[in-house]
Amino acid sequence: MAATDEEVLKLHQIGAEDCPVAMLDCTQPFGQLTQQEKLYAHYLGAAGFEGTKICLFQTSYESPAIFELLHRVFASASGDVGGMDDLFKAAAFSDTERKQLTAYYACFLGNMGNYKSFGDTKFVPALPQERMHAFICASPAYKADKAVLDTLWAAVAEPMYSLQPSVRSLGLGEDGVSGYYSARCTKADAENVQAVMVKHNISGYNTRLFKQPSPDAPTKTRYQLRVASAVAKAGPVFENEDKAGSWDRIEVVFGDHAPFMQRIVDNLKQALRYAANETEQKMIQAYIKCFAEGDIEDHKEGSRHWIRDKGPAIESYIGFIESYQDPFGVRGEWEGFAAVVNREISAKFGSLVDAAERFLPMLPWPREFEKDKFLKPDFTALEVLAFGSGGVPAGINIPNYDDIRQNEGFKNVSLSNVLRAGYSFGGDEWVTFLRQEDQTLYKNKASEAFDVQVGIHELLGHGSGKLFMEDASGSLNFDKNAVTNPVKGGQPIDSWYKPGQTWDSQFPSFGSSYEECRAESIGIYLSTELDVLRIFGFEGAVADDVMYINWLHMVRAGLLALQFYTPGKEGMSGWGQAHMMARFAILQVLLEAGQGFVTLTRGSKDQESRQGTFVSLDRAKILTVGRPAIGDFLCKLQTYKSTADTAAGREMYAKYTFVNDDMLALRAEVMANRKPRRLFVQHVTSVSAGGRVDLQSFEPTTEGMIRSFVKRFPASDGELLAAWQATAAACNPYAKAA
Repeated sequence: MAATDEEVLKLHQIGAEDCPVAMLDCTQPFGQLTQQEKLYAHYLGAAGFEGTKICLFQTSYESPAIFELLHRVFASASGDVGGMDDLFKAAAFSDTERKQLTAYYACFLGNMGNYKSFGDTKFVPALPQERMHAFICASPAYKADKAVLDTLWAAVAEPMYSLQPSVRSLGLGEDGVSGYYSARCTKADAENVQAVMVKHNISGYNTRLFKQPSPDAPTKTRYQLRVASAVAKAGPVFENEDKAGSWDRIEVVFGDHAPFMQRIVDNLKQALRYAANETEQKMIQAYIKCFAEGDIEDHKEGSRHWIRDKGPAIESYIGFIESYQDPFGVRGEWEGFAAVVNREISAKFGSLVDAAERFLPMLPWPREFEKDKFLKPDFTALEVLAFGSGGVPAGINIPNYDDIRQNEGFKNVSLSNVLRAGYSFGGDEWVTFLRQEDQTLYKNKASEAFDVQVGIHELLGHGSGKLFMEDASGSLNFDKNAVTNPVKGGQPIDSWYKPGQTWDSQFPSFGSSYEECRAESIGIYLSTELDVLRIFGFEGAVADDVMYINWLHMVRAGLLALQFYTPGKEGMSGWGQAHMMARFAILQVLLEAGQGFVTLTRGSKDQESRQGTFVSLDRAKILTVGRPAIGDFLCKLQTYKSTADTAAGREMYAKYTFVNDDMLALRAEVMANRKPRRLFVQHVTSVSAGGRVDLQSFEPTTEGMIRSFVKRFPASDGELLAAWQATAAACNPYAKAA
């Protein structure tokens, strides 16, 4: 049944109540740093945030223009709080209108675009369009530069508010919009170019794909693969070997996002002056080379040095990292962070690392499917100072390069102040879809259970498992005559990664979610091990409670995942968030296990909770029913991943992420009870004339979020405006629809 206009608005409008905000407080840890460390952290954080403007271009056609328009308006306010008051008085805004506008723009800034980074769905202002325009026209910025603001408003007025079906979510072709691709690109186009990229060993992480009619053959397509770099130059050209094919040429062009890449390079050069050791210097030098010239091999070299930088006071990572938001799953979103290491909490993670080689053999696949040698990583708890991207995660396992992870190692980080600020419950807050008898225990133990889950997920989840690979000389990294396939009844291994093939290239589109599902499954599987729980300080009845809440949290999350599913799309493309898609798959596995282990109870709506569906889990059956079911599922997940068996992996994952009629019926209740994710206000650092690094904090409100960005960036950005205008025609999906 098609949604009504009112239902669509309810799903996509951002009102005043839709933006809970928390402060990522790093005041005390930052204050304990030396002057050199503060300067190092400042410039790394500045580099990361300069790159966030790239996220605008990666999200949607209109996002850069919306940012430039509203940033100019808010930056034109004089002073601080009083200046913002004057902006709203000039437009004769009511208190409600003020809240509507600041909620929308704070949500925009928290996602660095007008699509949710966690969910991939578009959001629009609750403030009427004519009142938005009135606010802009009443501002000092409009009086100072009327022509530019009129041009920006003319370009974004429709896209900012449009909820036509083709633009409600991120996707390729008819499935949605994406800033990684020009407006006419389809999945077939992405596949055409990806095949050539694999053949020539070209990474997609720092690229965008544009499409146009060939000037030499108007019936054919010509592609432009745009590589992010500060230096603009022509790259290689690849002719289609199939002369009867639909395209004739792929032209590689360097210099995409050039102004922002140059700013990143400039800040990294400053950070280089304050690096603590030679390893950090080599790391930053490699990053500078990558961001200047566009070669991902330089970023990989920087990542190798980053892995070797053990126990730093300031932890960081920067580049085109996660491919969650790319509908095709191969292009990375910009991300750059600087954080202070919390050594007390990191000690727990260090104990988990030391014990990892004891826990890895407990995973439910043959020894041959595990890495030949576990390369012990750094695993640290961090207090985020600056995290520049479209969203802030709770934990990270990086780098994402398969060859480095398999042969040289990785690092894990848990973001402690993110966990504190984003994953807490108020005493009177009703936790949706849980029974009354689970409410108190869940609220008391959810944060502790999540700590355990994040620790296992990042270290033993993403850090486990071997990829069977063939190198350029034809050598295999496994014994083809000895290793057998546990899913195929012990038959010989008959598939593996060929030269040039990677996990991302062989498992595009659904691979990110598949890997998150593997890591999440390992998290709950190993949370049943008492020795793991003991490392986190939990024993006896408390350990049993933490284990129970961790499993309960996962099945509840699987139900909540329905809010990230869009009905009517083909196959797995209806899913808009990799982690939530993964949790839904786990819920389906546990429901399939039967024996009353997981139950979804539907009845009349409860007066207190206003809902009629409750998820329950029989804690007495975690070890006897839940663990074996997840173990069998994990063995398949790992086997298909190890052997590059894309077809089998896709078939299984499609089965467990399929939303049947019963689940679709539950989706309406999930949507009615959904709660918005918190936005995070971050500190802004600045360097005084005397070289002192000052830390400024902002109130945890939507207006505090806006003030932090006004403080962080200049009032206008002509280079951003020029970059947007240069690609606007190619990227405008509204012009295409017309």
